[in-house]
Amino acid sequence: MGTEEREGVSLTHLDEPLFDGAGATKRDLVDYLDAVSGLILPELRGRPLSVIRVRAGQQPFMQKNLPDYAPPWVGSVTLWAESSRREVRYALCDDRRTLLWLANQRAVEYHPTLSLAGDLGRPTHLVLDIDPPPGGPFGHAVAAAHLIRRALDDLGLAGAVKTSGSKGLHIYVPVQASSEEAAAATRAIATRAARFDPALATTAFIKEDREGKVFLDSTRAFGATVAAAYSPRVRPGVPVSFPVRWDDLDSVVPGDFTVHSVLGLLDRHEAWAGELPAPQVLSPELVEEGRAIPVARVQAMHEGKRRKRAREAQLAFQRSLISGQAGGGPGSAPRSAARMPSRIRARYRCRSSAVRAGSANLIAATSSNDSETSCSTRSGRSTSRIRPKNSSDSSADRLARAYISGVGANLPAKARVSELVSASVRFCMKAAKTCQWSWPCLTRSMAASVWRTKVCRPSVHSVRRSSSLLP
Repeated sequence: MGTEEREGVSLTHLDEPLFDGAGATKRDLVDYLDAVSGLILPELRGRPLSVIRVRAGQQPFMQKNLPDYAPPWVGSVTLWAESSRREVRYALCDDRRTLLWLANQRAVEYHPTLSLAGDLGRPTHLVLDIDPPPGGPFGHAVAAAHLIRRALDDLGLAGAVKTSGSKGLHIYVPVQASSEEAAAATRAIATRAARFDPALATTAFIKEDREGKVFLDSTRAFGATVAAAYSPRVRPGVPVSFPVRWDDLDSVVPGDFTVHSVLGLLDRHEAWAGELPAPQVLSPELVEEGRAIPVARVQAMHEGKRRKRAREAQLAFQRSLISGQAGGGPGSAPRSAARMPSRIRARYRCRSSAVRAGSANLIAATSSNDSETSCSTRSGRSTSRIRPKNSSDSSADRLARAYISGVGANLPAKARVSELVSASVRFCMKAAKTCQWSWPCLTRSMAASVWRTKVCRPSVHSVRRSSSLLP
């Protein structure tokens, strides 16, 4: 049958597949959560809860707001969510009846907050999330977990470990601390652990900066949530986030724990494998050490904005050089997207060794000591530029003319434009690191140099036909 009742909760469509690739039905989910209710409810009780649901034929989605059709006996708490800038009515899963109702709603994953609803400013534990790189072996995550355990031992602290239910591990450290103290201590512990083996682990928040290392995520703090112990995950095979003993960690893999296999492991199983210690006090020295470490998310946000501005400046400069109006540059109206499709812009990107050599010459020239930075303001607009000593010409003008007449001098004008576009991007990036350039001034100066040397914009057709330097 596809329908039955437990604890007064009507359970429907139990024989339907849970989701594509699950290898399990909705009945399997309900039976599993019912069997582990005595273990998972202490992890959820009294905590604002977000769940990940999977409706038939739809993509998984995270639900924070308790729906209006929820039964009146389902507990809830209304809190201000800073990320969405609104009040959210979170569910409180305090009993088996509520857990079964959520399971019937196809709630697969359970993500409680680190704090209780009655005292959101004091998390009950620290969480260090160990995330191996894509395709990296689980053994690397295990090795990183041992680094964290070593750092905890040095500090006189203890923690328990569980699989994340995905490809990594979570280490829980019960504490008595404020949110700010817990966040600082988490950063300090992660940094200490990464320092033990820099070739294996890193705390770099931006993926491109991790260089294939295991990421020690120390950002689970304040209003953050984490997949609860014993929570299933929306992954092929429906794995479970399952606590293991430290001594057994080297002999397990995430696939050992699923909604099917865990039911056979519950005999004589203690909560958290008997490894979770009592709440511990954080030393003032550890907290101060963590306060001196920048918050990874804030660093990543600023770095992301900086890289976005650099990309926008590069694109604006490229558009200015191929603009149809005399003078080019940001002061001229750029072509509309319809008249300058991406496939045409791509033809101006030169990848030849000549361009790379020319770019290196430009970068080397900007690093020379025979120039000085000066700034002036005209009509409220910044006009920063580099001027060579004893010369009225700007370095940008001089370098652009030298480049046009030097590298690629025997090439058609369109190839020279392509070379300048590619080289100028690197020129801009180098200049931004060595002095306080104004991006509009830089692009105007470079674009004006192109037109002063009478390099005409090639037509689209000539670009398509032309030089071997163009792709």
